[in-house]
Order: sequence, then C-alpha cells, then structure tokens
Amino acid sequence: MGFDEQAAEPAANSVTPARVSSDGAAKTRTPLTLDHIVTTAIDLIEAEGPDALSMRRLATRLGSSPMATYHHVADRQALMEAIAQHVVAELNTVSDEATEEPSRNSKLGWAEPVRVNARASLVLSRRYPATFAALLRSRPTTLVSAVLGVSSDLMAAGLDEADARMVVRTITRYVMGTGLSREELDESFEFGIEALLDGMARRLA
Repeated sequence: MGFDEQAAEPAANSVTPARVSSDGAAKTRTPLTLDHIVTTAIDLIEAEGPDALSMRRLATRLGSSPMATYHHVADRQALMEAIAQHVVAELNTVSDEATEEPSRNSKLGWAEPVRVNARASLVLSRRYPATFAALLRSRPTTLVSAVLGVSSDLMAAGLDEADARMVVRTITRYVMGTGLSREELDESFEFGIEALLDGMARRLA
C-alpha cells in the first residue's frame, strides 16, 4: 500500500510506545487492533452522526495515522463490514436472551424467529441508533446475509420464498420506524408485533 507494514504494526508481545502529554506525563497508547478500531468507529458515529465516519477522522480519534488504520481495514466499506459483524454478533446475543421470553403466538413456528429478531433489533437500534442508520445506508454484506438468514428460517418453517421475504420486509420496516422513536414503547411495540403476526398468519393460512 506504499508504506512499511512492519513499521506500522507493533511487534508481537510488545507494548505500544508511550506518548508524552502536554503536562509531561507519559501516556501509553491503546494497542491498535481491529476490535479497538471498530468500537472507536461506533463511538465516533454515535457521537457525531451516521455521516461523520471517515478514515482520517477515525485515525484522529484513535490517535494514530490513517496508514496504521489501513493495515487492519482496507477502506471505509471494509470498516462498515467490520462494524456490521460486531453489531450482528451483539444481535445474536440479544436474540438468545429474547428467546427466554414467553410468546403468545409461539404455536406459529414461522413467527417465533421473526418475533425474536424484531425484539433484538429494537434493542440494538436503541443502543446504536446512528450506527444502525449508517449500516442501513451502506448495506454491508454481513447485514444483508443476516436478513436473508431470517428469511431462510421462515422457509424452513414452511413459508414459501415470496411470503418469507414479505414477512421479513414488513417487520423490518416496523422495527426501523419504532426504533426512531426516543420514547419507551415496549408495550406498544409488543402489541404491534403481535398484531402484525396475527394478521400475516391469517393472510398466509
């Protein structure tokens, strides 16, 4: 890439060199890892908005050079992919927790993955509202694959492909709209999900 990769990457098991602050005190820089880059990028987006992310601004926030950042992610789109992987991993964790909640429509096999994913998506959209907006704009492959995974679950539960995609599209738009609200809408969110599932179940019967 036109720079010395060995110079950009700290030696294995080494401590990142300390920097001297304006008051003369030494400060140890946090090692530059992909996880640190991703979490810092999310912090930047949440602090300054979905359009704020650039490789240069991220490097400034990290206290490193853009070239050092490029050693871990090739460009902004690659960074958005890494952010999507981080968010989807959290989504799966929240989904696992959501499955412990009893569901009035649990007898509908195809509805349960929709319900669980919707609840988890709402939690994450409130946790990272600006990041969710940025991901929806860039449509990284990881996010698209996660949505297709839900469609696959619905088809495995008995829906045909067209119906599965329509269900996912409808619920996704409902979650996106609800997630934009700053109010606590848990009760009305649950009411809306169950109403949608009831209506779609009758339509698809």
